[in-house]
Amino acid sequence: MNVLKNPIRRAVFKLSYTCMLGAFIAGAYAAPAEANTSAQSAYPERPITLVVAFSAGGAADVVMRKFGAGLSEILGVAVVVENRAGANGNIGANYVAKAKPDGYTLLAGFPGLTSNPSIYQNMSYDPLKDLTPIKMVATAPVLLVTNPKFVPKTVTELITYAKAKPGVIRYGSAGTGSSGHLAGELFKLTAAVNLEHIPYKGGANALNDLMGGQIEVIFDSVPSSRPLVEGGKLRAMAIAGDQRSKALPDVPTFAEAGLPSYYAGTWFAVLAPAGTPSPIVTKLSNAISKLSSDQKFQNQLAQSGLEADKTSTADFVKFMTEETQKWKRVVDVAGLKEK
Repeated sequence: MNVLKNPIRRAVFKLSYTCMLGAFIAGAYAAPAEANTSAQSAYPERPITLVVAFSAGGAADVVMRKFGAGLSEILGVAVVVENRAGANGNIGANYVAKAKPDGYTLLAGFPGLTSNPSIYQNMSYDPLKDLTPIKMVATAPVLLVTNPKFVPKTVTELITYAKAKPGVIRYGSAGTGSSGHLAGELFKLTAAVNLEHIPYKGGANALNDLMGGQIEVIFDSVPSSRPLVEGGKLRAMAIAGDQRSKALPDVPTFAEAGLPSYYAGTWFAVLAPAGTPSPIVTKLSNAISKLSSDQKFQNQLAQSGLEADKTSTADFVKFMTEETQKWKRVVDVAGLKEK
């Protein structure tokens, strides 16, 4: 006897089939979600690639390799540094921005992320939209260094001298659009003075000419200038920061020197592609916070004149936004947009 010929049994069968089909469809959609949640909770399960957007051997590469080794110990997987240099960091940053947002491809953040959008006309990514800020790692405020024979000895004297002789003082940088160039333009804007910018092919060349007297001033990082200052080959005039550097405790801050609103500096951070799941972002942020509190890591940074940054992810997001606005103003006023 065919049970489906019975109206009652046919109705029961239809209802049972509908319920089973609904359960199957719900399970089909639920399974990927459950698997995705499980994958996030198990993260990381394999090596993480940390992209440094500059050449091997440079400051960013050296600092982030130390960072990667420390992060690897905390997460329990290898953190492999991969150098993708070019276009003032844009090549490496674009690579990460286009990567799969699964936490396995990260970017070693750098100051150009907040200034490049204003300098370059046709960038293929937007740092504020296509990258997820995770955490700051370390900072190094800009150090204003001069030739020891330079007449002005303080920031106040430098400003007075520059106003009396506009365009006479020359400041060097590692190149047009570099952090040192932008720091110099910000100083000109903040102090209302006119200095002549001399771009070089690399910071080392600029420092050599500063020591030789071909230029008078450089807005440099503590790690590269500190040995020359301690050796008496350069004189440190002021440092940009809320407080004096532990690496150069005798050097006054710009605030102490009479220019409280001036701040520029080098910083190192970690970002991920936009869309990276929040549990992964949180796990990475917590791991970086743990590393930043490690005394051994702090000592490693201090040897290079850097300080571990312990601010929150939210603070980093705010910092990125504010720095982008600040450098846009500097680039617009100085006319630094790429032609």
